[in-house]
Amino acid sequence: MNYCALTFDDGPSNLTHLVLDRLEKFAIPATFFVVGKSITEDTKPVMQRIVSLHCELGNHSWSFDPMDSMDAGEIETSILNTDIAISMFTGSPALFFRPPNLAVSSTLYKTIQKPFIGGIPAYDWEGCNRTPEVIASNVLDKTKDGSIILLHDTQPLPHPTPEALDIIIPELIKREYSFVTLSDLFRIKTTDSQSLKNAMWDFV
Repeated sequence: MNYCALTFDDGPSNLTHLVLDRLEKFAIPATFFVVGKSITEDTKPVMQRIVSLHCELGNHSWSFDPMDSMDAGEIETSILNTDIAISMFTGSPALFFRPPNLAVSSTLYKTIQKPFIGGIPAYDWEGCNRTPEVIASNVLDKTKDGSIILLHDTQPLPHPTPEALDIIIPELIKREYSFVTLSDLFRIKTTDSQSLKNAMWDFV
């Protein structure tokens, strides 16, 4: 059996439900890297649905401001506030961190004690060729056992990622992949997520 982890950035928002619809349809979990300030009363139902579908929550900063230029104090505040917002729905802080735009610095690595998560980019964000078919190809061409797949549940309209999932998920199932959360991927691969220093995990 091959294993991979679907991960989604930039939510929660009203568009997240489109991604959750696909996950529910195929009965698979994922990991959502959420932006702290987007966790509000308006998005509370989205967060509750993410948790109810046995998905995992990761830390994607408080406001999506560039963190590679922040000092240690600013970084700590961003991570802490986001973890507090996440723990209201999970009971605990996020285990994993993905920096906005994957931009890192030595200060980030020194300050944040969570594993840094990168992944196979689907290029499903604004400015890219964002047809569902191209997004799916970007993922399928590079996925191997242990892959972390980087997608977005929130992007400017048109938002083709949900349609891309209708291609990606059945094809990877056909290739005998099982979809798991990041925590489960590290557990299954018997890999210590803290063992990688000053770098981001793309594969486990």
